[in-house]
Amino acid sequence: MRKSLFLLPLLSLTAAGLVACSNKDVAGGPGSITTNGSPVALVDGAAAPYAAVALRKVNFKASEAVEENALIVADEYADEKGHFDIKVPENGEYRLTVTHAGAAYSKVVTSESFASVDTVRLEPTAVLAGVVDVPEGSSTVWVGIVGTDVLVKTDESGWFALSSIPANDSLQLYFVNEDFDKSLGEKDLFVSPMESIMQDYRETAAPEDTTPEDTVEPEKLLQVLALLKDGTPATYATVALRAADAKVEDYAVQNTMVESDLRTDKNGRFEMEWPDSGNYRLTVTKDGFAYSKVYKAKDLAKLDTLRLEATASISSKVTLRTGEEFLWVGVYGLDLLVKTNNVGSYVLPSVPAKDSLGIYIVMPDSANSLYAEWKTIADPYSTKFSNPVMVLQDFEDGIKSWYVNTDALFKGTTLTPLAKNVADGIVYDSTRKSKVFHGEYKLADDDYAWVLVGTTFEHEMNFSAIDSVVFDVKGDGNIRLSLENYINDTKSLKAATDWIPINDEWQHINVNPAELCVGNAKTETCFTSWSGVKYLVKQLHIFPQDGTEFYIDNVTIYGALF
Repeated sequence: MRKSLFLLPLLSLTAAGLVACSNKDVAGGPGSITTNGSPVALVDGAAAPYAAVALRKVNFKASEAVEENALIVADEYADEKGHFDIKVPENGEYRLTVTHAGAAYSKVVTSESFASVDTVRLEPTAVLAGVVDVPEGSSTVWVGIVGTDVLVKTDESGWFALSSIPANDSLQLYFVNEDFDKSLGEKDLFVSPMESIMQDYRETAAPEDTTPEDTVEPEKLLQVLALLKDGTPATYATVALRAADAKVEDYAVQNTMVESDLRTDKNGRFEMEWPDSGNYRLTVTKDGFAYSKVYKAKDLAKLDTLRLEATASISSKVTLRTGEEFLWVGVYGLDLLVKTNNVGSYVLPSVPAKDSLGIYIVMPDSANSLYAEWKTIADPYSTKFSNPVMVLQDFEDGIKSWYVNTDALFKGTTLTPLAKNVADGIVYDSTRKSKVFHGEYKLADDDYAWVLVGTTFEHEMNFSAIDSVVFDVKGDGNIRLSLENYINDTKSLKAATDWIPINDEWQHINVNPAELCVGNAKTETCFTSWSGVKYLVKQLHIFPQDGTEFYIDNVTIYGALF
């Protein structure tokens, strides 16, 4: 848990006070001025084209209970070179926020201080998983960031997640009751770029149960006892039973781990009518603790005592198809469902710890269309950062969806295996003790001669958030990796590495997107070549040159899942 957060006591504000500071005061209007010129938004020193820009009063809070996962709802957008115009009113302080592809700039400005600003530098955002007290009789609390538009709901235990928090500035979280008519206070927050933290904002202890003990005979006690980690009964805990492979039925953001089928009694006991067949996930939750396991139906009736563990959070990402703004992410057998942001990042708040969880991802417009899935286990009290790794091809099960190709110069370029017999290129490598791809080639005496091996993705993919492309290679001459969107000979996008020398010893090649410096035009820079194709990748190609043979194995993308 972060110790650098400064926590303030919960403030008792009136509903009128909450609403009074909830009117948006955005760019424009009487008494506003324009900065000298147009500031430019930068990410890693490069322009942030079409970045979202918003200006809010420094004490702005949402005026109504409408969930908004985005940090801001844009007032305007930067142009293709990252320049934007925003008017800051002459009187008062305002929070200016600029966001672009998982990075953000957010600072408090005045008309005077902003007049001299010519550059705003966006930094990677952070992730917060938190828990707050839920008032008695309520099922949720609203959580937002002062001066921004983001507003989320907690689950019934008070857990919430904010997946896109501006870094390196003092922020305030604000909390509002379920009916959105009473402030529950504010907390200071400061995060660093790419940080993932878990914070406990609870301040009240559970009231002691002073009711008399049950006096029923032992043989009449309920079947299953749920205990907290310290051995005390999990009184009035939520209990739910779902098919092990169940997905949610209604696709709307749901931060609750499970909706209650029933609750334990004041002694932590419950009984349930168990199914006769199939596999089921039994989940019991209370105040940030949970027990959740998959059982065969015949084993459920044998349960006696369940011990709840502290929950965890999972932060990861998935690769979006070009044009998609988000994907749905859930856990098989739970009711939890979240949305990714526009670069595929997401947080699953308050999930069971110490058990294998099946994560499923579906398209935004089709609940029945499974996009991807994976499994993970998290430790109690932790926020697990899980960076996906996708093996595109290891050649162990053939070469499906991969191909070879040569130029169409008709000047003598050859490649073995032939395109129609591409599977003949799979050979066993005794040093690796695995199957690899082997190609033998001869290039024509022409600067435009080439051969390649590669694959085409079913859809155009947004690779803007990938970490690297890795593969193993040996042979002679040189090798080049290229990510492309080839349409025809006159219309294509490409970002490729420089030529990499290879020899008869296996090499592990790790390509960072920043190294994809070769585009279609000789004048292109590393930034322009990669930025031109990263949202629209359709092909991955490997080109050999200046040699006679090459071997390829284990082509893998780090930071991708699709």
